[in-house]
Amino acid sequence: MSTPARLSLYQKHLCVAQEAKDALKIPLDDILCLILESPQITLTNVLLDALAQAKIICYTCDSSHLPSGIFMPFLGHFKSLAILQQQMQLKKQAKAILWQHIIKSKIHNQALLLQMQQREEFEVLESLAKGVKLADSTNNEAKAAALYFKALFGKDFSRKTQIFEDMRIGLINAALNYGYAIVRGAIVRSLCASGLNPALGINHKNQFNAFNLADDVIEPYRTFVDSLVVQMLENGDFKESLSLENRVKLTEILGTAVMIEDKRYPLYRASIASVQSLAYAIQKNTFALKLPIFCKDISNGRDIYESASDV
Repeated sequence: MSTPARLSLYQKHLCVAQEAKDALKIPLDDILCLILESPQITLTNVLLDALAQAKIICYTCDSSHLPSGIFMPFLGHFKSLAILQQQMQLKKQAKAILWQHIIKSKIHNQALLLQMQQREEFEVLESLAKGVKLADSTNNEAKAAALYFKALFGKDFSRKTQIFEDMRIGLINAALNYGYAIVRGAIVRSLCASGLNPALGINHKNQFNAFNLADDVIEPYRTFVDSLVVQMLENGDFKESLSLENRVKLTEILGTAVMIEDKRYPLYRASIASVQSLAYAIQKNTFALKLPIFCKDISNGRDIYESASDV
């Protein structure tokens, strides 16, 4: 929602009321997430409760239209305390192995995207992926990033550049940040549903971050956002600001096709598979994570996979 509106609940539907327009009613069952961009949006507490019951993520945005907060339901798990205890007792060696798997997957996906873009640096990244050690002790993630972003977006690109410093690079960063925030929210939702505490990370340990574990799990998924931003650049979608059309396009990342093992999933369902495999690894002390593999096909995956119960 990017224009003034009043949101309420009407017979299991989201009701959107705006001046001089007929009210729009959308079944809650058809909604995965809400993104509230306008400061003139109001909503009822009854609706918030219904969103929580329906397990719908609700993002709030700042004045730059970037997601700044997430409203998350308390998605109860019948073994929440047991899983939390196991998560807290996870040994340093286990964390080192899990992080090694995650970073190998991340760098491999980056290499696949560079290969698809016919960038010769992909061979270096493949070598870095194969050389990731326990806990990524040689910091191959940073070495890969130093090559990857410049190969993808140009030698002058920096992840720290803002729009007021360089419009093109700043817009790319704003788009990347927006896409990452959307994926991060979907992962947080999956973590809560699995009984894992999203604040207790494997590698991320910021005491002020409530979603350290989500920032661990998202790493192999970032490439899918990067690919979408590259596609938007090639299509000439970016103008002088991150437009509403740009932001709508970026929300489509949740439907992007993701390969896990021999199946293709929409990204938001793939994240469920990854999180559930992590929960199983923590509970059973195994390390067989189901992590995404970047693929060129960006269909919604429904021809291969349909039911969330299959994950």
